[in-house]
Amino acid sequence: MQTDDVLNWVCQYCERRMKFGLISLIKGDQDFIEDCEVCCRPNRILVKHDKEDEEYILVESRITDE
Repeated sequence: MQTDDVLNWVCQYCERRMKFGLISLIKGDQDFIEDCEVCCRPNRILVKHDKEDEEYILVESRITDE
């Protein structure tokens, strides 16, 4: 599967900068877990879109059940 966009994010545990390829075939918001390459702890990454379809990214260190 091809990735078109590169997501830059910071691990919420060790504060290291990471990169991750987003899958452009998935339209709309994305919500996934990515383990840090350095400390191996899970980070919840949310890719959201506002009313003007501008993309923004949230990274959470705690994974919660909704």
